[in-house]
Amino acid sequence: MDFKISKIILWPKNTKMAIRVIPFKEDFVNVISGDNAKGKSAIISIIDYCLASSKCSIPIGLIRNLTRWFGIIVSYGEEEILLAREEPGIEVVSNNMYIQRGKKIAIPEQIEEENANYRDIINELNKLAQLARFDLGDKGVSQPASIRDLISLNFQPQHLVANPYALFYKADTYQNREKLITIVPYIIGILDDKLLGLKEELKDLKSREKALGRELEQRKDIANNWLSEVKSYYAIAFEFGLIDGDLNDNNNWSPKDYITRLRQALSRIDKNVIPLIKVGASTKISQRLAELDEKEFQIAAQIQEKKEKLYLIQSVKTSNKDYGNDILVQNSRLEAVSWLKSNINNTHHCPFCGSESTSAKEYVDSYYILSNELSNLSRKVADSHRIFNKEITTINSDLNKLERQINEIRTEKQILSQENEEYQKQHQVLNSIFRFGGKLGESLKNYDKISESGDLEKELEKIKKRISEINKLLNQDVLDRKQKGILNQISTSIKHYAKIFEAEYCDDDIQLNIENLTLKFVSGNREDFLWEIGSGHNFMSYHISTILAIHEYLLTLADKNKVPTFIIFDQPSQVYFPELKKEELAEDEAVLKVKRIFKVLSEFKNRTNSKVQTIIIEHAGENSWNEYSKDVKLIRNWHGDSNDNALIPKQWIDAGI
Repeated sequence: MDFKISKIILWPKNTKMAIRVIPFKEDFVNVISGDNAKGKSAIISIIDYCLASSKCSIPIGLIRNLTRWFGIIVSYGEEEILLAREEPGIEVVSNNMYIQRGKKIAIPEQIEEENANYRDIINELNKLAQLARFDLGDKGVSQPASIRDLISLNFQPQHLVANPYALFYKADTYQNREKLITIVPYIIGILDDKLLGLKEELKDLKSREKALGRELEQRKDIANNWLSEVKSYYAIAFEFGLIDGDLNDNNNWSPKDYITRLRQALSRIDKNVIPLIKVGASTKISQRLAELDEKEFQIAAQIQEKKEKLYLIQSVKTSNKDYGNDILVQNSRLEAVSWLKSNINNTHHCPFCGSESTSAKEYVDSYYILSNELSNLSRKVADSHRIFNKEITTINSDLNKLERQINEIRTEKQILSQENEEYQKQHQVLNSIFRFGGKLGESLKNYDKISESGDLEKELEKIKKRISEINKLLNQDVLDRKQKGILNQISTSIKHYAKIFEAEYCDDDIQLNIENLTLKFVSGNREDFLWEIGSGHNFMSYHISTILAIHEYLLTLADKNKVPTFIIFDQPSQVYFPELKKEELAEDEAVLKVKRIFKVLSEFKNRTNSKVQTIIIEHAGENSWNEYSKDVKLIRNWHGDSNDNALIPKQWIDAGI
């Protein structure tokens, strides 16, 4: 995917300050050189953040304190795209993003508000990359592939560029590593969209095959256990009188014969068709006791209902009584109102102060009306009290009647039970029969599952047939040869760049191991992995060589290349810093090694016809790449004490927020 970084943009929180723009050249090796603590390492984090990362790894402090929005302008073919994202503040990450597309983007002075969220941006970038939709679930990771997986090949941060255990960006976490392992064959062209679809179908079919296999095994276990128990179930059912005929009639029966009769036995239980007479109980007594049980239950329910009603009426009566007493108290306080009303009824003079006023009369009149209303209310309360008493008397009478009836029923039951001692035995037998019926029902359900196994076996056979068809279409031998050819091509390029670095083991058979996302070094019968070859120089050399070799190969895929065509390396020369503190000869050797980094990048630029943009963030100075100045351009020099000596301008810092 022709996708390069044109600019990094920082919008200040202090709107009086000018925005910060850092331009990059698309067809050169771009260098940002500077001292420590100048913000160089934030470059990768800013670009990653604007490419819709799930976290904000931009360092806290000046950069985030003084910046409101972070942005990048990327070139996509003949188009430019502005991607900006708000500084997250106290949050882990901001969901607010801004996107603008066009032939030539005019950088806005301010971003007033977002017009997208980070998922919108991911979806937009996925469309640009023309990613096939497939599930990265081969190893328990169930997330769709996205541009976020591809950029593992674009960044080599300071902590990664010489890491012996992790070769790719964010592959040092389990989840990202497993996703990358799954998607790499697609990225490098071993699988195309059609083959990928078949592979995804194959994965789903194998998962279904495995699940069906487990279910069939479980059913076989159930079948074996059930067949060993079926005869005992039949004997028990016969003992309970649930099966007619002779116990010895089953000598030549098949399992289906047992099933037929056991289902009949279960239906008898369900219909309460139980031959109780075989136990010796009196049918009439049993029926009468059953009737009495039902009556006792009904009367007990009525008694409970009456008691609940009685309790409610008594509660309301008590509340009503308290309410009536309150009314009487209030009315007694107003008894003098009638006397006052009769004495001031026809006068305009106040009886208390003697002044000429109607106010006293108006107050007395209102209190007189209230007194009458209270008197009426008091009479109604008294009437309702009498109604409650009548209802309570009725309920108590009903309760007495019902209690007499239930006592009569219990007495009759006791007499009947005493007359028929077999009654209790029958109950025990009934309980045993119903418990047996529950077990038998569950056993027959298991048999039904067993009987469905034929359908499952047919489905499993169908799945196996489709798996076989897909395997033929995929032709693993062909895919293996294709993979070997692609990896050999990449490995050849790795060796080429490693020789320029003068890395150890560069004459070995170097293999990119996509199953483990590392390098393997084969010499004779000996196999070693990246983490085993030792030295920071080797680790750094092979990191850069591998990333360059992969991008070099990806260009051969033309428009099928899904990966953005830029690479950023952060301070690869760090592996030589300790040597720089030694004697002069050691310093000279270290400088030569740093120069080889730029020689390799220059070589890569020319081998790829400048189709892949390279950005290197370094502590080293211009003397490290002067020999390659036609390919390497200094974008920013953040050494010394000038006003433009860091990612955050001195003016921003002086002005504050």
